[in-house]
Amino acid sequence: MSSPDPKDDPPIRGGQAGASHRDIGEAENGSMVQDVEDMKRLGNDMERVRTNAELEEEGLVPDPVQE
Repeated sequence: MSSPDPKDDPPIRGGQAGASHRDIGEAENGSMVQDVEDMKRLGNDMERVRTNAELEEEGLVPDPVQE
């Protein structure tokens, strides 16, 4: 049995979070953001994330610390 050929996959129409798709040669792998628009989007996302203290005030248990 042969493995599927990636050339048979349909083309990727969009990138992450609505950004346009980048070829693998252009993408900055290992980076949290690819450009200024990604950085703005990530900043907005992080503003909405509640802190451990905020979660505890609501009676929720925050994620454990990862070592």
